[in-house]
Amino acid sequence: MVNFKIEIANTVFEINAFNESTKRYCGDFLSDKESDYVIDMTKDDLENEKHISEDGKVYANEEISALYRKIANIFIEKDIMIAHGSSFKVDNCGFLVTARSGVGKSTHVNLLRELLGNEFSYINDDKPLLEVNDNNCMLYSSPWNGKERRGNNTYAPLKAIIFLNRGTSNTYRKIENNSDIYFRLMTQVYLPLDKSKREKALTLIDILLKRINFYEINVNTDISSAVMTYERIIKNEIK
Repeated sequence: MVNFKIEIANTVFEINAFNESTKRYCGDFLSDKESDYVIDMTKDDLENEKHISEDGKVYANEEISALYRKIANIFIEKDIMIAHGSSFKVDNCGFLVTARSGVGKSTHVNLLRELLGNEFSYINDDKPLLEVNDNNCMLYSSPWNGKERRGNNTYAPLKAIIFLNRGTSNTYRKIENNSDIYFRLMTQVYLPLDKSKREKALTLIDILLKRINFYEINVNTDISSAVMTYERIIKNEIK
């Protein structure tokens, strides 16, 4: 077994894993602090991911996925959800762009990076963390930052969530309908199978609706789409 510790969202996990590559994958989050939780990876965890090989060996990509799920279930009890989206910060304000897989959220956020240069910093390009409570909402990175590995071990106050659609022209609107937002978010956050944890996640969504603003954008793949998002949404939110 490979033993190591990682710190994510001010929480330290001691991991007993099968693969050295799992430790390397989490390299930006390694810690030597006292652990809050101990996670022992098992072959049963990997079988639940339905990726265990016929030869009985354990492979790193299955372990990384199983570890993600175990940590996500722990975080729900700490008022933290794992979201599916590309997140970044501008002027120390956090933003999350989310959409169905393949629609182009990473492409759009990369255009924002090109537009803003040093003003822009990735938080996490695939699975950032949303800490939700009655006072504020925080956006944290995680090791699971997408196949391009775009991310930094950082955090920022969450200002807005932006739902992205692909279009031929660039338009935006602020979403005022909470029911609309609620059902969109349900498809873009990790919802545990355990009933009580799932209900907790839905409660966190309810709180999130009251804390931040939500927008919908329709964008093409031109730099003009990033100009619109910055001028119409980001600049207004960081004032």
